[in-house]
Parts: sequence; C-alpha cells; structure tokens
Amino acid sequence: MSPQLQTIAALALVALAAGWLVWRALAKKKKPGCGGGCACPTEKLKR
Repeated sequence: MSPQLQTIAALALVALAAGWLVWRALAKKKKPGCGGGCACPTEKLKR
C-alpha cells in the first residue's frame, strides 16, 4: 500500500470515529424506566 493511500485511509477512519463520537454525544439519551403513559401502577399501589 502506498504511503499516500495509507494516509487517506487513516484520516477516513479518524473522521469516521470522530463523527460517531459526536453523534453519540449529541444523540437524545433515553431515560431509564417508564417515560410515562405506559399504564404502570402509581407508587402508592406498588407498595
């Protein structure tokens, strides 16, 4: 593999990894548990 092709491939991998990290950081995070409207019993009934 030529050095120029290796440089392009390495830069592409770094750009892909950086893009994935940015996407993960900005993605809407889901709250664990019930988000509401799921017909779960209230806290009083759970006890």
